[in-house]
Amino acid sequence: MSLVAPAFAAAGTSADSGEVLAVVVVSYGSPDLLRRNLADAALPAGAHVVVVDNFSTAENRDAVAELARECGWTLVAVPGNPGFGAGVNAGVEAARELGCRTFLFLNPDAVVSREVVSALWEHSLREPLALIAPRLVDGSGRVVFRGSRVDLSSGRTTAREVAADSAEWLTGACLVASDELMRRIGGFDERYFLYWEDVDLSVRAVRAGGSLVVRHDLVAVHDEGGTQGRSGRTMSLLYYRYNSRNRLLFAARNLGRRRLLQWVLRTPSASWEILLRGGRRQLLRSPRPLWAAVAGSLAGLARALPALLTGPRPHTGRAAPVLVVHPGAELYGSDRVLLESVRALRAHGPVTVALPGPGPLVAELEAAGARVRTCRMPVLRKSVLRPAGLLGLLRDAVLGLPPAWALLRRHRGGVYVNTTVLPSWVLLGRLARRRVICHVHEAEWPGPAALHRVLLSALLAADVVVANSRFTHRVLTRLLPTLAGRTVVVPNAVPAPAGPVPARAQLTGAVRLLYVGRLSPRKGADVAVAALGELVARGVDAELTVAGAPFTGYEWFETELRAQVAAAGLADRVRFLGFRADTADLLAAADVVLVPSVLDESFGNTAVEGLLAARPTVVSALDGLREAVEGYAGALVVEPGRPEAWADAVQRIAAGWREFRAAAARDAGTAATRHAPERYRRRLAGAVLGARPVLSGARGTAPAVAPVQERKTA
Repeated sequence: MSLVAPAFAAAGTSADSGEVLAVVVVSYGSPDLLRRNLADAALPAGAHVVVVDNFSTAENRDAVAELARECGWTLVAVPGNPGFGAGVNAGVEAARELGCRTFLFLNPDAVVSREVVSALWEHSLREPLALIAPRLVDGSGRVVFRGSRVDLSSGRTTAREVAADSAEWLTGACLVASDELMRRIGGFDERYFLYWEDVDLSVRAVRAGGSLVVRHDLVAVHDEGGTQGRSGRTMSLLYYRYNSRNRLLFAARNLGRRRLLQWVLRTPSASWEILLRGGRRQLLRSPRPLWAAVAGSLAGLARALPALLTGPRPHTGRAAPVLVVHPGAELYGSDRVLLESVRALRAHGPVTVALPGPGPLVAELEAAGARVRTCRMPVLRKSVLRPAGLLGLLRDAVLGLPPAWALLRRHRGGVYVNTTVLPSWVLLGRLARRRVICHVHEAEWPGPAALHRVLLSALLAADVVVANSRFTHRVLTRLLPTLAGRTVVVPNAVPAPAGPVPARAQLTGAVRLLYVGRLSPRKGADVAVAALGELVARGVDAELTVAGAPFTGYEWFETELRAQVAAAGLADRVRFLGFRADTADLLAAADVVLVPSVLDESFGNTAVEGLLAARPTVVSALDGLREAVEGYAGALVVEPGRPEAWADAVQRIAAGWREFRAAAARDAGTAATRHAPERYRRRLAGAVLGARPVLSGARGTAPAVAPVQERKTA
């Protein structure tokens, strides 16, 4: 196989093919480079720019976000720094959402002309199974890349021909790949963090039936080391560590035992050669480069030695198993979101779900392909503020610890904790040295702010925190500012009905109001009943359907609610249906959906369900609910806890029924796109499996997971 490709004649514009190109740039503390090299770049018509910002500092994040807004780029704001390969994969996922099917991976310190980008794009369209790179020169015109090889007998990389068996590879500094090829090989292997991931990608591309092509007639400028401000021969400590480590990681994942043994035996000399790339004088100034190379070599040996016994474990594009922990087994809003999360993770690998007991959620999880295990677990509820509740919590903590630890030890992958009310699982996951993700669905906790910080302090042990709304993100980061850099917003998935039933054209007879949710003081079902009473007192013919049941221990609230209905003489106008797993028929029969919560909601699932059903929806003026109905003309926001204001809103909708009905029909389409389960699954899987968050909007402010990100020729 040759890396040399002849010049190709132009064959029309790429835009004519209907394909869309994305320029994917991974940045780490590089706003100045982006402004200098990318902001003024002349790209072909129809090309999108996707900038993945691995978090370095709050100032850099803000600068990159502002630059992205100025230039019209798509920003993927990553919590922490998962490395180059993870960044590229995140950019590819974002580009796919934009409809892009060809990707140009470009370093922030690289410059490429419109003509070169167009030629690379054209070539990829003709050869979709080829990885394609131009010749690279530095600012002085010196060639820095024209195709490279790795000696399979020793692990040395070189730009020259080698006598022994060798594998060819292309640098990721400027590289074009098709969506077809990236899907076939599963993207970059994120275990490398940086260095050697492009060697691994090239080898897997060839193994999957692809080819490697260097276009020597096309030239891009790459001033190596620009992303870390390097000058001369100086190399960073991460350069020594990860080059030494990843040389052996590559061998463990791609070579047979005989060659792997050769690489292991040559580790001292190979690591010494890597170290000397920075010159001998550096060792006179500090021993730190030497220790970095030694540490990297030892980390690589820890991967290579087991592979000598088991054989290579190549990248498959599938994630490690995930253990999901959830505090209930019912089918309310948070349970349904959990079900979508499991479906998202199950598409990438095995999933086991730990629940505290049986319930209707179990069958749904098993139908989604997950294994379900029951395990006693302490759950933080308001009842723990009472002596009996606190004793129960302590009992569950003591008795639940052994089975929880055993479950964690059996599952070698990540731990996904689906709420803040299970802090023990976050801490146990950290103690078991698992990657821990906590999905926060709450934005209100009992007691003063000081107690909130104590209750949420376990989140500091999580690698990634997923917030279900911008409001939740604000509340969390206000209480615990250091969470900002590792928190990402993924709005809830809310499935749309197959075809929403249009609201009735005329409001003949009673106005049909619908309340769906828990029967608890905070959800405001009593406000809905009082609003109905106000409407009737005003001479408005109306009726209310209540679908929901109380938490265990809150049965008293349902008793009081029924007494309220009887005392107001509304027994013939209120229907109590209890819990309903499927509310589609109720929404289809309703005229107006009420979401009258009196305390903060982190996200309004019920409000979105009303919008998806094409029904005018009234919500309380609470931040989470405001966010849920933001931008929808068919929704009204009302002061919480004031029945007369809710009655006013219903009367306003009834008086302008034709306009509200039409607006609600339009809103249904917008909501179906915004909360599509497929969109949620992509974003959730990215955040959980690869620390890849959603598109621009999340702005981190915490220190990065790793202090430096560089790019290179390995």
